[in-house]
Amino acid sequence: MPLIQPLVTRSSSSLADARTRAIHLYRLWQKNVPQIMIDYHLCLPQSVVRSKIREHFEKNRYVSDPRTIDVLLFKGRIEFDETYNVWKQYSHVLRYFDANEQDPQPTKFFDKFIEGRV
Repeated sequence: MPLIQPLVTRSSSSLADARTRAIHLYRLWQKNVPQIMIDYHLCLPQSVVRSKIREHFEKNRYVSDPRTIDVLLFKGRIEFDETYNVWKQYSHVLRYFDANEQDPQPTKFFDKFIEGRV
């Protein structure tokens, strides 16, 4: 089990500092994917788990306010600690992958009508 630094609240001095911290958190997640898969008995390929982590980081890629990035980094680190220390249930972890499995909802009136949702 690798030594994980305690969670501390820290403000980024610049956008470059926030970016460096985000990359560090991303690498921490990616490095611990095999252990997380073992702990939660995930029956998914590592590539799927890694791409889901990347998707979550890419979602906030264009945030440019260092204070907002600091909040996102704090939340991401909390998620990592809860996942790594197995403080989550199996269903909580699988909830991240449900979005891939759901069919897109129809947006046009006729599609909704055919499905009986009108």
